[in-house]
Amino acid sequence: MKKKTLNHTLCRRSIALLLTLSLSLTSLTACKSGKKAEAEQERFDSFTNEVFASDITENIMNLHWTLAFPENFGIEDYEISFGSFSKEYEEESYRELRDMMKDLKEFDYDLLTEQQKLTYDILRTYGEDNLKTEDFRLYYDYLSPTNGVQSYLPTLLAEYKFYKKQDVADYLDTLRLFPDYFKDLIAFEQEQADNGFFMPDFEADKVIDQCQLFMEDPENHYLIDSFNLRLEETDFLTEEEKEGYRAENKELLLGSVIPAYGYLVDELAKLKGSAENDAGLCYFDNGREFYELLVRDSTGSDKSVEEFEELILTNLQNDLETIWELGLEEEDFDLMMECPVELEDPYTVLNQLKEGITADFPASSELPFKVSYVPASMEEYMNPAYYILPPIDYLENNAIYINNKHSSDDIEQFVTLAHEGFPGHLYQTTYFYGKEPSPIRKLFGFSGYTEGWGTYAEIYAYRLAGLDEKMLRLNELNKTYTLALYCLTDIGINYEGWTFEDTQEFLGVDEETCREVYEMMVEEPALYLAYYGGYLEFVELRDKAEETLGDKFDLKEFHTFLLDIGPAQFEIIEERMEEWMKEL
Repeated sequence: MKKKTLNHTLCRRSIALLLTLSLSLTSLTACKSGKKAEAEQERFDSFTNEVFASDITENIMNLHWTLAFPENFGIEDYEISFGSFSKEYEEESYRELRDMMKDLKEFDYDLLTEQQKLTYDILRTYGEDNLKTEDFRLYYDYLSPTNGVQSYLPTLLAEYKFYKKQDVADYLDTLRLFPDYFKDLIAFEQEQADNGFFMPDFEADKVIDQCQLFMEDPENHYLIDSFNLRLEETDFLTEEEKEGYRAENKELLLGSVIPAYGYLVDELAKLKGSAENDAGLCYFDNGREFYELLVRDSTGSDKSVEEFEELILTNLQNDLETIWELGLEEEDFDLMMECPVELEDPYTVLNQLKEGITADFPASSELPFKVSYVPASMEEYMNPAYYILPPIDYLENNAIYINNKHSSDDIEQFVTLAHEGFPGHLYQTTYFYGKEPSPIRKLFGFSGYTEGWGTYAEIYAYRLAGLDEKMLRLNELNKTYTLALYCLTDIGINYEGWTFEDTQEFLGVDEETCREVYEMMVEEPALYLAYYGGYLEFVELRDKAEETLGDKFDLKEFHTFLLDIGPAQFEIIEERMEEWMKEL
């Protein structure tokens, strides 16, 4: 009896021992697995940080506008360069991209954190998309009137903030780059001309005119005034150093930058007449395929051009029907542009918008911002307004530019400030950067996400202007209807081959207005699809969330989800939204 009891006790002890050993082995396995995951996560962070550092040091503007203090990120040795337009430079870039994609695929996706998986998916999709553009080098237009290098470089120079003495030296060295950089650019333009890809004469005339405006009155140039003002704002330079820098800046502007723009004017004038196509992209060999890639890049959507066209046409028809249902009278169209908000001081308007969005958008950091005005010499071809992103390590440097030539004193000025400020780009950017994402996420702007959100912000802002319900709906519909017209015109010209006459018949406008629109679509293909295509993607996401969640849907929580995700391709955002909805 005792023996049986003893055996029973031993048996129970043996089972307990086995269980203990089993648990120990499980714990050991979990520990090893945890260490493996931790090691893989650390390796992934090192990899993305290396990609980040390598990318931003290719171009001094990218470096300065991404990091105020690169030394804090281990970046102390970098070249003062704008990069190159050469075939060899681009081939090397694609080799590096393929190497990066190969390295990326070696990671164990399942061991990464959720944020790392998001970064992985964005990076992988970005790489796959960009590799498809390898055969289209000569199709790209780097001198478009609105977004060309000759247009945006002066703005970046005017806002080039001096955080430390090295920044002043880097800025002056950057001015020395202009002659060789523009020679490299003209070599590319010549290569385009030799292969039938040079810009139409009407575009060349605009670029030449823009450059000539930039060169007017060089002794009193705004890049002299802005440089001197920024020097005065520093507290790390002596008066003697400031005086020396002022003289050097003026000498370089007059001796390097202005002559480089003059060279650009002369060489573009020589190339005029060499364009073989002054119509849409589809008239180039493989032009439709290139346009499809542009639409993907512009919208961040996996919708085909045909799917976008069908979606936009449906929304256009619905908007038109709703406008008629409003029972409008002629005087309503005169009243619709009136704005109940005083617009004289943009700071007051922006602060009013910041306060107005608190009910439907998450709180963000209280950061300063500056409103500046586009220099008169650049007004003709610049956007009505734009926001310049701050460095990820110095979010206080927020700048919104207003173009007086295209600004107004009506409701459009109000929503334009919403687009650039709150809840638009300034708010969207500083909110996401405030979450301290992986530095590599700074490399991905995704126009569809950013400009689509800007359009979403505009349309939301109408309700903050104090409009009555009829004027609110009319303005919202007028905005989406107009954008839909532009996008369909863009697709018609660049994908379907519309002529000028086809375009005029579709738009039903006078010849001068049609000419302006037609040339803009040829110069900036797929541009408006970023604004409206991206907006439609956000609306589709919101509609899906509302339908799925029903009474559990909360607009503020939805906006928080979108802003927390940050810039990404929309199919990736939708995948994450499915998981987000399951957790509610």
